[in-house]
Amino acid sequence: MVYMFIRNFENIDIEKASELSQLTWGDFYTQESYELQSLIYSFMVEYYDLNREYSFSILEDELKGFLLAFCKTDCYKLKDFDERVKALKEKAEQKIAFDLFNYLEFCGKELKSIINDDDVILGLFVSIKKGCGKQLLAKLVETCKERNMKNIYLWTDTTCDYEYYRRNNFVLLKQIESLVNGKLIKTLIYQKSI
Repeated sequence: MVYMFIRNFENIDIEKASELSQLTWGDFYTQESYELQSLIYSFMVEYYDLNREYSFSILEDELKGFLLAFCKTDCYKLKDFDERVKALKEKAEQKIAFDLFNYLEFCGKELKSIINDDDVILGLFVSIKKGCGKQLLAKLVETCKERNMKNIYLWTDTTCDYEYYRRNNFVLLKQIESLVNGKLIKTLIYQKSI
């Protein structure tokens, strides 16, 4: 019998985490090329992989979920994103990638404007097996308590199961409407006290 276990997120998780992200949000970019989709989902993992102290993977026989969280003072460290986007053949696809980056930046700034240095930001959270998400979230809360952090904040949008956060005692603070990839979506900012 194979047991599930949680450990800190590692470099060996990045490729599988990108695949899991695509499984979760794959229907949002269905009209785009495989090349652009791969760029988007690997970029999202890289974008939020900022602080492994607060980031975790849950594994069984393979990666079943991951959670990437960080502090307000952690800095984004994007490597060669502009070059990778400019390597896309279609100008329209380059625009989609840059628009996604701008959307992530906008939402991140909105979130960082309301949090303190002793708060944690949950940046990317994916689980493909029932119960794994609760375990990952519990591990993050436990780690935050150990380090005297006060709150967990996140932004999400209506392209995913945003009600999950309400069911797990997050409080909705703010809603923003945004146009992403030609679709009007609501961006939601949540907070959970530790």
